[in-house]
Amino acid sequence: MDNVVFRPAKLLITITNKRSGDVVLAAIRKGSARGATMASGRGLAQYFTDGGDADGEITETLVFSLMYEEADSVLRELLRAGLENPELAGGLALVLDAAMMVRPGGRTENTESAPQRAGSERMSTGNTLITCILTRGHADEVMTVARQAGARGGTILNARGTAAENDVKFFGISLVPEKEMLLIAVHNDNAQTILEAVCALPVFSEPGGGIVYTTLVEECFTFSR
Repeated sequence: MDNVVFRPAKLLITITNKRSGDVVLAAIRKGSARGATMASGRGLAQYFTDGGDADGEITETLVFSLMYEEADSVLRELLRAGLENPELAGGLALVLDAAMMVRPGGRTENTESAPQRAGSERMSTGNTLITCILTRGHADEVMTVARQAGARGGTILNARGTAAENDVKFFGISLVPEKEMLLIAVHNDNAQTILEAVCALPVFSEPGGGIVYTTLVEECFTFSR
């Protein structure tokens, strides 16, 4: 393990309209982000807003970036970009704790002496990220129920499960490779109600149909209109 370094980090997830991915990338690079991954998703309604079409659907761009000591700089530049670029309006940024990040390196590192990280003094923002991994075709149904229970928006990503022959033998069930990931950011006071409503759906009682997990959000902000 001498060539691997384990470091505490933060995961930044930004969700904006399809035209704004490059603006986000430029901002976080200016803040010294070391890399990012971009993906397309299908957005359903708006996060934490009272206006707009509740049934609206748009194409969204998601940018995932792991941050370490540069976290404060990255977030500062992202907030500045939100003020200077109207096309980011209505987007959402979440900061999650990535307790252990693995990166190549030629030396060991004492993670206990790692620099202070963005959000470490603000562990609870009152928000939770609900992630559902489902057999493809069920995410819209889950989002409908989640919205009825109080969720205001979500993003669907197409994905693919392993579903190899050995996996089927190991789990003893039929695994479907075509998946969807549904990301729903909610207020903590609604999280339990939404989870109970979602998990009552038949898809979660089917072997291999889907799983749900939650992550506490350390920082959350929306880009102003």
